Order: sequence, then C-alpha cells, then structure tokens
Amino acid sequence: MNAKYGITGTNPPFRKEHQLDNGLDDLLSGNVSGVPPTYPWLSLNSAALREVLIEDICPIKLNRLAPHLWMCSAPSHTNIPPLHNHAVHNRTIVLTEDPSLHLVWETGRIFIKPLPTCLLSHTFWAQYLLLDQSEPEKFMLTQAALGLLRSYYYCLRHESDLRIAQQPHLNLIPPTTTWKQWCEFSASFNAITNDSVAPRYHYGKLQLSRLHWLVRIHLRELNYYYIDGGYGDSFARYYGPLLFLFGILSVLLSAMQVGMAVEQLQSHDWIAFWAVCRWFSVASLSLCALVTFYLVLSFIIKSLDELVWAARAQYRARPRSKSEMTSTISQHLDAA
Repeated sequence: MNAKYGITGTNPPFRKEHQLDNGLDDLLSGNVSGVPPTYPWLSLNSAALREVLIEDICPIKLNRLAPHLWMCSAPSHTNIPPLHNHAVHNRTIVLTEDPSLHLVWETGRIFIKPLPTCLLSHTFWAQYLLLDQSEPEKFMLTQAALGLLRSYYYCLRHESDLRIAQQPHLNLIPPTTTWKQWCEFSASFNAITNDSVAPRYHYGKLQLSRLHWLVRIHLRELNYYYIDGGYGDSFARYYGPLLFLFGILSVLLSAMQVGMAVEQLQSHDWIAFWAVCRWFSVASLSLCALVTFYLVLSFIIKSLDELVWAARAQYRARPRSKSEMTSTISQHLDAA
C-alpha cells in the first residue's frame, strides 16, 4: 500500500487479515470467550468510551504546544530513533500510559507508550474510529491514533527492536506478534501524512527540559510534567552545577587571598617568592575567568546553533508556493 493515507478515507490503515488483535471480532460474533481490546468494561456503544479514549491516546497538552515544538525537536516526524538505538545513547526505555509523555526524553531515559490493543483491531477502526469523522472529538481521536501508529513504524525498524518492545517489563506490543506479522501490519504506516495526524506527531522525540521552558512561557505552568518523586530528587540535579560553582569560587578566593597575603613580603628579602606568588594568583584568576568564559560561550553558541538549525529546518519544511517550486526546478536545470 504505497498511496498516502488520509483520515478522510473510510478504510483503516491496515488490512483485515493483517490485524494483530481479533478480540473484538469474537465479541461481536457472539463468542462470549472473546475479550474486547484494551477496555473490557466498555462497549462500542458506551458513552464513556470516547472520554476514556481521549484520555488514553490524545496528547492534548502537546497539541497546544505544537506551534512551538520546533524548539524541542527537529521539525520532522521521522526524528524517532529505533528502540535499539537508545542503548547506544545510554537511555533506558521507560513505559508510560500518558500519551503526553510518549517519545519524551531526558538524560538517561525515554518514555514510550504501549500501543493500545484496540488500535490493533481492524474492526475497532472500521466500526468506531472512522465513523462520524465530522464530530471534532472523533476527528481528534483518529488523528491521535494515526500519529501513534506512525510513530511505532519508526520505533520498530528491525527485528531486534521488536524483541525489545516485547520484553516483559515493557510489553509495548503483544508478545505473540512475529516480525513478519508486524511488517505486514505496519507496511503502510509511513504513508500516513502529517495532515492526518495530531499536531504533536508532526515531530518525533521531544526533550523534556525544553518542554519545561515552553510551558513556562506559553502555558504559564511551572513544569511540563512532574517526574521527580520528592524534594531530594528535585534538588539532586543541582548538586553537580553547584559543586562546580563552589569549586570555581574557592579557587578564585584562594588566589585573591594569596595575592593579598604576599603584599606583606615586600619589605623582606623574599622578592622572588613574592613575585611568583603574585603572578601565580593572577594566572589562577585569569585561568578561572577563561574557563568560565569558554563554558558560557560554548553554551550560547550551542544554543544558537540548535535554534538556527531548527529554524532552517522549519523553513525548509514549510509549504512552498508554485513560483518557488518553479524557481527551484529552473536552478537545478541550469546547474545540470
């Protein structure tokens, strides 16, 4: 299936024979042993089902921040590393059921939401999600579901990724799924367009520390998500920078003290020692100033470089007018 998939269609993003869960089929056919996927206490006709689904799969806060997410990630939905890649970067995969934490990362870990079993059912898509798309809430649900499915296309690119996803402590997808079944199930997910998914899924992984700043600026909230469990965890992140600061200040104060103390030696015969102490204290102060300046300058350059890169990527990703496309084609032809 190579055609681009849009939510205006009535077909689920995978074929009936490729679905990974048939529990809803058994239930609708009258087989009492069948178990409805994900929400066994609800039925397709339940009024509460929509509210439960919105809470379970809609990244509402990230959708609100979508116009500013280019500051947290490359403006590309393909910016999602496969699961095996996180071990290379010393990141632990942490399971979360909060859709607003899916593919959010910080130093040492990344949060990933399991695929709800209902989204693996062709019947659930055909008889619930894709019906009544004129309703805003149903439209939002379908966008979120398609975005979540597409994100998994990039998370599971290799058979080793599938084995990681099926580890008992994660169980991101059903453990009985084979690599062949997954490939058949997800074959068309990369054809899902940005117009068909929630605004959050126009981007891949997002950095948590930058999300904290975004919500402070745009949503007037203190933090994007409270990850720390207590005051100890909250303040532990400041120990390293504070120790570094205190170390720098200690060297500075010691050097200044030496510089002032050697003044007392001027009236004695230790002129050479006085000169060494004086210049050593000056050199120590200069070295601390240079190191501090280098670190501050490096931080500024790195931040500006990332912002410029993100802005350029955002500019390249914008819809281009017909005249711009014609100009680009002409330039390529002239170069050839």
